[in-house]
Amino acid sequence: MKIRIDVEIPAWTKWLVSGIAIGVVLGAGAATVYADSVSVKTDWQNGDVLTADDLNENFQRLEDELSRLKHPDCPEDYVRDTTVDDRVLCKKGLDEVVKVGTGGSVFWVDRYEATIWANTTATGTQYGLSSTTEYPSTFPENGEYTEPLYALSVAGEKPSAYMTWFQAVAACEASGKRLPTAQEWLRAARGTADPLSDSSGADGSCVTSGTSLRNTGGGTACVSSWGAEDMIGNVWEWTADWYAGVADNAVGHTWTRDTFREDGTWNIASSASDGDVMQSGLPAAAARGGALNRAGAGRFALNLNGAPSSHAGDSGLRCVLAQ
Repeated sequence: MKIRIDVEIPAWTKWLVSGIAIGVVLGAGAATVYADSVSVKTDWQNGDVLTADDLNENFQRLEDELSRLKHPDCPEDYVRDTTVDDRVLCKKGLDEVVKVGTGGSVFWVDRYEATIWANTTATGTQYGLSSTTEYPSTFPENGEYTEPLYALSVAGEKPSAYMTWFQAVAACEASGKRLPTAQEWLRAARGTADPLSDSSGADGSCVTSGTSLRNTGGGTACVSSWGAEDMIGNVWEWTADWYAGVADNAVGHTWTRDTFREDGTWNIASSASDGDVMQSGLPAAAARGGALNRAGAGRFALNLNGAPSSHAGDSGLRCVLAQ
């Protein structure tokens, strides 16, 4: 939102003092304020007295609006759903995000595990439902797309999976978002009821011992303090970070598959799956939260088995928007 203030007062304007009231007599000049969604007085006429109280009231309203712009409820182009009282839920079409934090630490996270679509309206073809081969050649596993796909947080859909970390980054980016950092993911998941044993997901609880992915919007009892659902279980969620483990010998490797062009790695003291087998010398991309059939799933669950180039049927994503 933009605020514009134009004040033009002629040189011959004189100050009037009456008791303790101080005012400005406006002549043929104009005093105008343009501000979206800000209620300020703009209808002064030639000869009106502009008092100090008038000025203070208007500038206070503008100051309040500037503060709201600095720490908004919703990101640009999103509208707050005021029917939700205890959390800040923001919507743009079918895409839903929730506000995490206050003040300068605010960001917004997808309310649901993301689904990947051919367009920004979450209609038409959804990808990542059954295999890695679903994704079109214009959206390859190395993320260097020629036609974008979009990661959206939409209710009532099966979470998309089978994408590499590079594809997850690209799908968030195309939607104006990005993958969360470790710190952001952990903050967004705060308050989620962590199952202490296997859970089938009955009554909306977190799915950690199931046989099929639950559709988005079903995790009504698997919800964080901020309103993000199913951050524990269902699908592992890619995050932004890469890691290399500690080992006695640091090794290197060549990325497999043609899309990665045999690019090399050096001094990587770890092994990670490249999609088929564990390979020494590859960094691991961090996935968090656990999956639908994963004992030990929880807010602090961390999976470093997969290289950024790997993909699986339980590898999903969730995006964030920052100020």
